[in-house]
Amino acid sequence: MNELPIETPQYFLIEETYTGKHAFFYNSNNFPAIKELESKWHIIREEILGLLSGEEKIEVKNINPPYLSTPDAWKNFYFYNFGWKKHKNCKRFPKTHALLKSVPNMIFGGITVLEPRSKVLPHNGETNTTIRCHLGLKIPAPFPVCGVRVGTEEQGWEEGKVLMFSDAHYHTAWNNSNDQRFVLVFDIVRDEYAHQKHSVCAKVLGALSLKYFYSKKPELKKAPLSVINFFHFLFTAFWYLYLPVQNRFRLP
Repeated sequence: MNELPIETPQYFLIEETYTGKHAFFYNSNNFPAIKELESKWHIIREEILGLLSGEEKIEVKNINPPYLSTPDAWKNFYFYNFGWKKHKNCKRFPKTHALLKSVPNMIFGGITVLEPRSKVLPHNGETNTTIRCHLGLKIPAPFPVCGVRVGTEEQGWEEGKVLMFSDAHYHTAWNNSNDQRFVLVFDIVRDEYAHQKHSVCAKVLGALSLKYFYSKKPELKKAPLSVINFFHFLFTAFWYLYLPVQNRFRLP
């Protein structure tokens, strides 16, 4: 990833638009660890077969992602939420967890489901320091019936293949088929920011915490930027201290 342009790390706290030069999509062939994961994708699929068949519950209760679809259309089951470890889920699917952990600089991971005839509205992520990855586990139809649009480009998922993109750009996804779409979603910190991995996690969770409070108190968005930055600093400080302990021990 060193050939990609180096930019100042950004964290989007309100509704900022990313104006950097990171590519919309990336070629997984340029990432050896991603190709290794693709070669073992069937292990993940077999382990989560209960989720794919509907015999096991998909968890949807989390501060991330924001409400961007109709109720229950976009479901998520997390292993890591920017360093915040979901110990129960990691223990429940140990093979999937081990393969996720084998990906260098992985800080976010889970299973995401898009229901039939559903879409995720355009939005951007919380930072320009990561690359989002989708490993196709159950793709009911090829592009353009099912797909992702990032910036001005569009691609579709394939089972056993990882689709990589910069979610700092505005992006959307859709499933116009009559069946559910399942992907293993995970984020990796770009090489140029890898030495800041812990800080990236804390700052992203700080941004998500702010957005959670915006959902409760929308008037907070109108506060001076200095006030918003101060609260982001406080949330970030909390997560910076909390994450190492929570990751090691099973805390809420």
